[in-house]
Amino acid sequence: MKHKVIIFSAPSGSGKSTVVGHLLRKFPTLELSVSATSRAPRGEEVDGRDYYFLSVEDFEKRIAAGEFIEYEQVYKGSYYGTLKSEIERIWSAGHTIVFDVDVKGGINLKRILKDDALSVFIQAPSVEVLRQRLEGRGTDTPEAIETRLAKAAEEMSYAPQFDRILINDNLAECLSEAETLIEGPRTVALYFGTFNPLHKGHTAIIENLLKEGYDEVRLVVSPQSPFKPGAEEGANERLERVRRDVARLGLAAVVSDAEYHLPTPNYTVGTLAHLKQTEPDVRFVIAMGADNFAAIERWYNFTEIVDNYRILVYPRRGFDVTALCRKYGARLMGTPLVDISSTEIREGRGDKNLMI
Repeated sequence: MKHKVIIFSAPSGSGKSTVVGHLLRKFPTLELSVSATSRAPRGEEVDGRDYYFLSVEDFEKRIAAGEFIEYEQVYKGSYYGTLKSEIERIWSAGHTIVFDVDVKGGINLKRILKDDALSVFIQAPSVEVLRQRLEGRGTDTPEAIETRLAKAAEEMSYAPQFDRILINDNLAECLSEAETLIEGPRTVALYFGTFNPLHKGHTAIIENLLKEGYDEVRLVVSPQSPFKPGAEEGANERLERVRRDVARLGLAAVVSDAEYHLPTPNYTVGTLAHLKQTEPDVRFVIAMGADNFAAIERWYNFTEIVDNYRILVYPRRGFDVTALCRKYGARLMGTPLVDISSTEIREGRGDKNLMI
């Protein structure tokens, strides 16, 4: 899961309960937050399952004690709210919290929980469609339906305050979109290089990226770096050697030949534009050495990279890029410094034990 909290809000009749119920069945790590209320149970409602049913006096005591993360008095003596203990209970179980709340409650929760929460507004295509759905239920009087529709029209005006809006026109499509929101976009860590040859410094970085939980770690093999003229010589053989080494070592990384289909020399900004065009739903992050990052301001169209992509920087001997990382929002990786380079291996220098 990409978020610690998912908030669902919607006007009555929009299908929110159907969407939330589907997601709870599909994703076992989602858990519905049970709200507290001062009203009496209705029908077959059970305390602790449908709501925590509290007396007005108890509810107000808990408000005074600061036990609610948010609450609302719908009308005098009628309270609804979310207990902090409920949040703590679900998080302590390692689950993602799902809130099924009214529109104003959803806005309040998002304001409080900020980036921990994804807020989702579900709405019918129009008020007229809502009318048809409410009338089709056969559970409300005509007067009650008009009251609900008036409230729904007002609530729809709050939709832009949510992170995502799902239009529930076609239920199957709406459920599919909701699943994608929960799963989040695939995140791919791109590791560029000529890898000539691949060595234990490379594999240490790959293993570190895999531990960080990216959906994919991708080695983008460059046939010709703009900083290494002539590196295209034997490029095809080098690509195949990287593929063989990755397979032989059992590394769970993907070897990409994307730059072999692009004009040379290969500029990173051009490769990123190509990948984004071919894989628009993927979020890419970039791993690079401190030596490369130290020179980032000399890269072709470097601002396109630092402004639009998260950059992970691994240590290299003789390069302190701490200040530069702060300047551009890059993150220094905790990868141990492996004191070797491909050039040293090709020239027969360095620690032979670091070869693979």
